[in-house]
Amino acid sequence: MSDDCLIQKTKRTRVNGTGPKRTELKTFHKIGTMPKRVLKELNYILDTNTSNDIGGDDYAISQNCNYEEVFNVQDKYRQVLLQKTPDIDPMVTNEYMYTSWDVPLRYTRVELDKLFKNTYRFRMSEMGDGHELNWHIDQDTSVICRAQICLNKNDSVLEFKDRQGIHELKMQPGEVWFINTGWNHRVLAGNDLRRSAIFGFHFNDLIDKEILYK
Repeated sequence: MSDDCLIQKTKRTRVNGTGPKRTELKTFHKIGTMPKRVLKELNYILDTNTSNDIGGDDYAISQNCNYEEVFNVQDKYRQVLLQKTPDIDPMVTNEYMYTSWDVPLRYTRVELDKLFKNTYRFRMSEMGDGHELNWHIDQDTSVICRAQICLNKNDSVLEFKDRQGIHELKMQPGEVWFINTGWNHRVLAGNDLRRSAIFGFHFNDLIDKEILYK
């Protein structure tokens, strides 16, 4: 879900792209499943890296929105950015610039390549019990699509508001989901710590892209 916000300058910059619009795609759809070795690899990074990249110099894209309001920033939410821009630039607002991997991922990248031609701004999020990410809309799917990998067993809920109403998504460890963050959405954590990997992709980067159409 998306667990982040992007540029909010004008409606036009958020909805005009070369891919299908949000109304053409499902609100969410399971893309695949990651093996346990991927979960172990990614969880190890969160276990050993206690930093938070939200709002930092390596997270320039978050400077273009009220991330404190969207993320409900407290000590219960953080993100660790694994794909960065080659040159840190505070003016970067294009998610496709985040292509440089900051850490080697022996298993994760091999498995991602089975599903996607490219991924952008790959990061991991950790949300403490009882925390909420407020309702927000990211960019339209015509601009960029979003996916998440559930990294641990938890009782969190991802909620979406589309034209049919409010829908809930609960993920299981290892599942890879397309989430249509062109619709209003939020995340509600329950009693458990929630961990997920989040990344962007162009619609045409998904190898089996037909599965996302309604």
